[in-house]
Amino acid sequence: MFKLNDPLNDYVTINDEEHPIYMAFDNVMSALETFDDKELSESDRLYIFLGIMLHDYDQELISALDFETQVDVGKQIIDQINSEPIENQPVDLNGNPMPQPKKDGEQLVSFLFDAKYIYAAFVQAYNIDLIEQQGSLHWAKFSALLNTLPDDTLMRQIIDIRKTKLSEIKDKDERTRIKKLKQQFSLENKVDEEGGDMYG
Repeated sequence: MFKLNDPLNDYVTINDEEHPIYMAFDNVMSALETFDDKELSESDRLYIFLGIMLHDYDQELISALDFETQVDVGKQIIDQINSEPIENQPVDLNGNPMPQPKKDGEQLVSFLFDAKYIYAAFVQAYNIDLIEQQGSLHWAKFSALLNTLPDDTLMRQIIDIRKTKLSEIKDKDERTRIKKLKQQFSLENKVDEEGGDMYG
């Protein structure tokens, strides 16, 4: 939970020792992307994920851990990522969005397909250049800012379009207009075309 009176806890416990994790927003995105590579085994994806997220990355340290311990460390990291989920979309240990965040079966945000909209929204709303912030802007801060984008940013409007339930719109013309916009900004079509995961 994001609290102004608590420090950001960027550590995981491995064999009763605390190890720092690298929670810059772009690093978290890169780590989540590893779960998209279905050509790798589950254990290889987890190994790479841990390698990206552990700040004091030591191949021998991770290799020395049994799979059960690697899973435990992975869950600790995912829990920290999920403490500030994007639009309440927590992910599981496979990097997949959990069922509860979807509206009508569609995901609300994709770091891959929405990248230009997110970038433009941060410049417009906060005068923050996310490219310049790579390696420094913390995931919790990034999440808080993304989740509270003002209504006049296109990214916020796209999220709201994806959230909208057509069945709740009574006006026929408005329903037709929103339906076209939902098709235009649908992530499902893009995922089908690219053959990848829509989160990250």
